[in-house]
Amino acid sequence: MGLFIDVREILAGLIDSIEFDYTLPAPQSFNDISFPSEVQITGAVKNQAGYMTLTAHATVPYVTHCARCTKEISGIFEHTFTRPLATKLEEEDDEYLMITHGEIDLDTPLLEDLILNLDFVYLCKEDCKGLCFKCGQDLNEGDCGCADKKEIDPRLAILAKLLDN
Repeated sequence: MGLFIDVREILAGLIDSIEFDYTLPAPQSFNDISFPSEVQITGAVKNQAGYMTLTAHATVPYVTHCARCTKEISGIFEHTFTRPLATKLEEEDDEYLMITHGEIDLDTPLLEDLILNLDFVYLCKEDCKGLCFKCGQDLNEGDCGCADKKEIDPRLAILAKLLDN
């Protein structure tokens, strides 16, 4: 099972484009990001004077944690995937999707591209204040009252002495 797009009619010159709308199973969790439902994919394969391209737009809900305050956050990641198509290449090129037996297998390259384009850091809001490094209080909910917030990391204390001179 997977997304195979039959492009034989385009290759034969009978039509110039094929549109598709497909749902892929949710990807496995990755880097503290989970995907609670399927990936919705819409797109088209187009032939423009013998140059074939595939464009797919993927939409996938995600759940992760804020990198600063650790609150659970969710959202929808959207990604557009565009690749030229080829029936044969002189040398291997990851830029192209290969047409094999008149079909394109879109699952693996699309999911790989989605994973590669996910953000590394997610925030609950742009100005998230995070957690107090002393007591763990969520600073978005108010000040914790810890007296000396500018405590120096003991590993860097020797450098602070240099700055005092």
